Amino acid sequence: MELNVQIKQAGRRENKIVTAKLLLKQAPRTAGELIASAVKATYSAHYEKANEIEAFENGDLSQVIIYTLDELKQKAAGGKIDFGFLKNDKKVSEKKAVETALQAFEDGLVAVFVDGTRYKNTDDTLELTGNETVTFVKLTMLTGRLW
Repeated sequence: MELNVQIKQAGRRENKIVTAKLLLKQAPRTAGELIASAVKATYSAHYEKANEIEAFENGDLSQVIIYTLDELKQKAAGGKIDFGFLKNDKKVSEKKAVETALQAFEDGLVAVFVDGTRYKNTDDTLELTGNETVTFVKLTMLTGRLW
């Protein structure tokens, strides 16, 4: 199943929200399954990239990233041109990544919207056809005092 996922790209001059495609193995039936499926899809992509970088560092130039002008323009429009280097080399298991994401959702640190409708519980039922737009929002707690 292919879903449209909105991603906020922070840039120096302006913040942009771009839509990306997320490929899932099967259609999730609940909000919890949606979160778990999204984490699994991005987890595998992340570690495939990590393996490519490791091969490059070991002298294998077959995985060198060369962008076309159109790809560079697209990345620049999104607010970031990366060259494939991961800043954090700690490996986390896929199971732990899913557990952490679900816990963050249950704790109210992440909000999930499907076509503008917010889902608040992992048991909330979804009926996705693939035409929906999914938005994940990481909520930030602000502190301070009132004057």
